[in-house]
Amino acid sequence: MAPWVGPVASYLATGLRETALLALACVAASLLAGTLVGSVLTLPSRAVRAPARVYVEIWRGLPIIIILYFIFFVLPIIGLRVDTFGAAVIGLSLWGSANVAEVVRGAVQSVPRGQAEAAAALGFSWTGRMRYVLLPQAARRALPPLIGLVVNLIQQTSLAAVIGLLDILEASQRSIERLTLSGGSSHAVPILGAVLAVYFVICLPLTMLSRWYERRLH
Repeated sequence: MAPWVGPVASYLATGLRETALLALACVAASLLAGTLVGSVLTLPSRAVRAPARVYVEIWRGLPIIIILYFIFFVLPIIGLRVDTFGAAVIGLSLWGSANVAEVVRGAVQSVPRGQAEAAAALGFSWTGRMRYVLLPQAARRALPPLIGLVVNLIQQTSLAAVIGLLDILEASQRSIERLTLSGGSSHAVPILGAVLAVYFVICLPLTMLSRWYERRLH
């Protein structure tokens, strides 16, 4: 084994750990916030829906890299300082939650209206109708697109490298630069190939799960 492989593998493992933590934090925050915002989008009151709709349209309509730059470089100007990991979590979660909200809204609205009317006739409040009647049925419809969004969000974590987060992509880039300066050979193909393999191994099972569940629903 070449002498550069061990140090590079150790450095990539450090980046992979950061990527995994970032992905877990973003997925959890996106699902929680997105479910809440998506539920608000199903309310009958237009005045209540309006702020949620503005939130969704803003963060869905912006490129993720612009959101990351805004969080990391603009917020400190107004006195709100966040580190690279915090900025990446906030930026990716804003984008992710806006997309999750649209999935949840569509899934809830696809449930036959009679279900909600029957629950209201039985005395359920809006919260009770959502918790016990609508969301459990909507979850089956929402799961395949949500899994797809999770895969997309995991892939988008690589953009955090643009603000300096030491994820697996940033670790690979630094390793290539270090090897180029020290030995003249970057070894870019095997290093980036390893990064590609990591994302493939993580994302492929989730993609297959989404397709399998979608076929099962049909």
